[in-house]
Amino acid sequence: MPNNVLRVNELLNPAGFITGFRLVIAIAFPFLAHDPTLALSAYLVAVLTDILDGWVARQLNQASHTGAVLDGWVDKILHINAAWAMTLHGYMPAWWMWMWFSRELFQWSMVMTIIGDFRVGDVRQQHTSLAGKLTATLLFACFVSTLMGVPSIAWPLTGLTGMCGAWAGYGYLRRHLEDRQRFR
Repeated sequence: MPNNVLRVNELLNPAGFITGFRLVIAIAFPFLAHDPTLALSAYLVAVLTDILDGWVARQLNQASHTGAVLDGWVDKILHINAAWAMTLHGYMPAWWMWMWFSRELFQWSMVMTIIGDFRVGDVRQQHTSLAGKLTATLLFACFVSTLMGVPSIAWPLTGLTGMCGAWAGYGYLRRHLEDRQRFR
């Protein structure tokens, strides 16, 4: 299955550089979170790079399986690292993370099979569903409203994100299990 193999050289292009820059922001976020304006600015730049890397890859005809896989992982690193930092800095209660990442809780059960796939070089790209896109949009709104200090908006968005994320996560898990059966 050569289409599912990860290749480092597929990241050595402008889109890969943009994704790498988002990873730097994700790692740096805890050091920026002490200042809400700085944290919000860093988050918005990171989201912009998420939009930009895919667009650049398509415009330059450099879209790749490796880039798509890395993009998804960097998004998760950014959001989980930023939410944890926001919790530690008192922007939000820690339990919100359970709601914000309800999708990832479902996906966690897929980790061991994905690690096995990584070991043999067969990594299938996860395709986003409508529920996944809606969850990502709600999560963005949660981050922005929380960083702007508007809990009256962030609180109900957190509940919606939790419900939508569980819907998306269940769908991803179901599709993953069906794929595993089909490709065995």
